[in-house]
Amino acid sequence: MNIFKKYLVVSFLVSCLFSLVLINISAETVVLKFSDINMLESPAGVFCEKFAELTEEKTEGRVKILTYYGGTLTGNDIEGTQTGIADFSQHDVSEITDLCPLLSILEAPYLYDNDEQLYKITAPDSPILKKINSILEGSGVRLLTTYSWGNQNILTTKTPVYGENDLKGLKIRVLPSKIFMATVEAMGATPTPMSWGEVITSLATGVIDGTGMPFAFIVPASLDEVQKYVIMTKHTPTLSGVFMNEKAWESLSKLDQSALEEAGNEARYGVTDDIRKNSDVDREKILAKGVTIIDEDELNFDTVKIRETVFGTFRDDWGEVYTQILDILGK
Repeated sequence: MNIFKKYLVVSFLVSCLFSLVLINISAETVVLKFSDINMLESPAGVFCEKFAELTEEKTEGRVKILTYYGGTLTGNDIEGTQTGIADFSQHDVSEITDLCPLLSILEAPYLYDNDEQLYKITAPDSPILKKINSILEGSGVRLLTTYSWGNQNILTTKTPVYGENDLKGLKIRVLPSKIFMATVEAMGATPTPMSWGEVITSLATGVIDGTGMPFAFIVPASLDEVQKYVIMTKHTPTLSGVFMNEKAWESLSKLDQSALEEAGNEARYGVTDDIRKNSDVDREKILAKGVTIIDEDELNFDTVKIRETVFGTFRDDWGEVYTQILDILGK
């Protein structure tokens, strides 16, 4: 065999070996599907992109996440993740209380001073998160992590608000969930559950007098076009829970399960940082539209009374976990 033929044989063997290695790597890589109704250019997109990046990094490429934005894989329901069409999906936690009534405590009013406290309660080693997942056993999903879009604030079309008395008689739109309704009612207003698609028209026509909304959503949703006052009540978190299909979770090694928990725990701080970074810019845009912002130090809400009133409504669902959270946070 001449040198050229030997070169061809060696090249062929090396090529075959390289192909086998690639096949082996491909076979060992798990691709998980994340369904999100939001768009890439949103706090949800910030979370999803960072979560995917950190997951691949922390699992050394053993697990990759492919995100489907805009509801292109499943809709805004948990069933797609329960059945395994998606491996992950994110939902406002109050939407999943049929599976676990305790989830509503994560959006309790005036319980957390900041995102750091909230994230402490839903950290991977948190007894509260473990309790929630014990209740979710058998549902087909588990709560992997949470991230915040920022606290809800009250926005009104024509009336400034400084305390409970100013909210009396006002119809304030809330997410269609018991915790948001109970909170706004405890604050003095008349809660009006309504899907997002109806909000702008209802504000413009006076069907409602205002809405609850995180600050970061005001400009993207053009609410500064139809509101006259933003009252920085910061009364309750706007919290997305990242739920994972239980079978997909169980298919991973303990090492990769821990890596996913770490990735989710870290990625949510990217959302918090992004919202903080854009807060001043959004504030200037809102003020430029002639909207009045009433800051927290101008308000006179009895926050402890509001919190305790709502606890009374949810006592059967929350039980001793409410006191446990207060102890963890040193309140």
